[in-house]
Order: sequence, then structure tokens, then C-alpha cells
Amino acid sequence: MQYIKRLKLTYSDTFFIILTFDLLLIALLKAFYQKFTKQLFLSVFAQRYANQYLKEENVFTERATFLLTTIMLINISLFLAKTIFGINLSLPDFLNVIIFTAIYFLSKSIIIRLLGHIFLLKPLAKLGVYFSFLFDRVIGIILFPIIVFLFFSPISASPILITFSVVIIVLFLGIKIFWLWKIGIGGFGLSRYYLFLYLCTLEILPLLVFTKAVFY
Repeated sequence: MQYIKRLKLTYSDTFFIILTFDLLLIALLKAFYQKFTKQLFLSVFAQRYANQYLKEENVFTERATFLLTTIMLINISLFLAKTIFGINLSLPDFLNVIIFTAIYFLSKSIIIRLLGHIFLLKPLAKLGVYFSFLFDRVIGIILFPIIVFLFFSPISASPILITFSVVIIVLFLGIKIFWLWKIGIGGFGLSRYYLFLYLCTLEILPLLVFTKAVFY
């Protein structure tokens, strides 16, 4: 019994292990999928890189996408859990957050693909999933150093870091909305009403709910 108690992980141990695993995934990206990761970041600012990434879809891009999605899921969940629960955060709290985060992203992907199938716009659905998750994946990587400071900084700078993170997220959300609107309206001639409804429901509303939970 004493041996088992000694094995019990502390708060710092638990999240140190999670962040170490997170860092390992980022290192794998840099070591083996640097080209695809670079294309992903450049896709935020130029659609031709997104088109190039999608054209080169193969087993390597699928592996890179899987790693990026895993990093995104871990980091966004860590950020949400830390900002919501603060110093009272526990492993079960984090697991609950990561489950709900995974359900949200999975639901969003299914809804976009389903709409593309219903309206016979599968190419648009493919682009929509890519651009919607593109910014989420990039944010997931950008958040990593901020998360490390949130968990292990000796200086209590959480409010500043959280505010800074929200500003970054809002900035990327604005760019995401611009690209989705440009592709949907300009490229495929979608109804402005339905596109606006999608953006409000699946892109903007989750951020507003999070902001309210943290700041109010």
C-alpha cells in the first residue's frame, strides 16, 4: 500500500508527462514532416499552399495530419482545462475537457462532410474541412509555449497569458472566416445566409461560450 502511494502522481508530474509527450509529437513533426508542416503554416496566408498540400495527399501527409490533429487536440484541451479550472485542475477534469473537445471537432467534420454530400459539393466540403481545421491545428502548435508557462511558470501571469492567447485565437478566427467566406462565396457561389449561419454556429459560438466561461 505504501509503495502504491509513492507511485501516485502529483499535479506537476501528471501534466509534465502530458506536455513531454506533446513535445515529442512536435519533435516528430519537425524531424520527419517539416515540409508538410511548413506548407500547413503557409496555407494560413496563401491558398496555393493549401491546394498544393491537398494535391500531394498521400500516406505521409495523412501521418502529418494525424500528428497535427493530435497536438491540436491535446493543446487546445490543456488550454481550455487550465483556463476554466485554474489551480483546481485535475486529471479527470482534463480528460473530460479533451473528450468534449474531440466530440466538437468530430461533429464539425461530420457536419461539413454531410452538408457537402447533401448539396453535392464534396470538393467544397473537402476544402471546408481543411481550412476549418487548418487554423485550429496551427493554433494548437502556437499555444504550446503559452501552455507550458501557464502550468509551470513561477510567476503568476495567467491573466496576461490567457488574454494574449484569446487575442491570437480571435485573430486566427478572423482569418479563418475570411478564407471560408472567400472560398464559399467566391469559389462555389454558396448562399451568404447559410454560410453565415454555419460560421456563427460552428466557428464563432464556441469561442463566445469559452470567453463567457473564463471572463464572466
